[in-house]
Amino acid sequence: MLLLIIMKVSFILVLTFFSVLSCTAYKPVVIVHGVWDLRFSLNFLADHIEEHHPGTKVHVIDMLHGWKSLAPLWYQVKSFYSHIKPIMNASKDGIILIGYSQGGIISRGIVESLDHNITTFISLSSPQAGQYGDDFLRLIFPQYIKETAYEVFYSRVGQRISVANYWNDPHHQDLYYKYSNYLPYLNNEISGSQKSEYLKNFMKLKKLVLIGGPDDGVITPWQSSHFGYFDKDENVTEMRDQVFYQKDLFGLRTLDKAGKIKIYEVAGVYHTDWHHNVSVIKDCILPWLD
Repeated sequence: MLLLIIMKVSFILVLTFFSVLSCTAYKPVVIVHGVWDLRFSLNFLADHIEEHHPGTKVHVIDMLHGWKSLAPLWYQVKSFYSHIKPIMNASKDGIILIGYSQGGIISRGIVESLDHNITTFISLSSPQAGQYGDDFLRLIFPQYIKETAYEVFYSRVGQRISVANYWNDPHHQDLYYKYSNYLPYLNNEISGSQKSEYLKNFMKLKKLVLIGGPDDGVITPWQSSHFGYFDKDENVTEMRDQVFYQKDLFGLRTLDKAGKIKIYEVAGVYHTDWHHNVSVIKDCILPWLD
């Protein structure tokens, strides 16, 4: 009889042990959508993560969809942060932030400008070094072409449009630095009181994952997803040759030298397919959801 009781207790303990293992508490994942996205646009990515990374809670921030995604980026940074902050507060071990397309440049604004406990930032096909291309414009402003968009974007009125905040015309850099009130500040290329804070906050990251590829068709140049960008002759300068990297203006070089940056170059994926591509999710995102 005693032996039977001991066996039953042992069986219960074993079941409890494996139950605890199967419910391992991973860091919550927060996803910030891109320009013109709808409420359900990132659901496939969220569902796939929860299915194939059991124990992970995914939050797709439900706000600023459709035309509202054209609001100025500093406004969006503060708005998204107000919804993400409670998730951070509830997760003492930190959170993982995924930003898709424009959502990646918004997410970087959160990382640099606000208090956070983001341990891993995954930038999914996001114009981290800026944007300059007709295909992108036609998706949102079919009446514009890249050669003349600066006339609208580089003005006080134009800067009220999200896209203008990271429009980086390589032929009008003087106007870019004069009028752009977002990207050159994130890059710490414009000196100000924010400089040391942005550097400190960016270097809180334990891992930066950059995902992009040559068949994106929208992010221009596509290397912008890896912090590469056009020079004045529209030749691409890679991340490690960028001035903001070499001078370590916001901590990118420090992270890189510490082995904290992972870059994925994935061919054959169009811009609107990144968050639906099972291979990208499996190979480039799931491995970093610790």
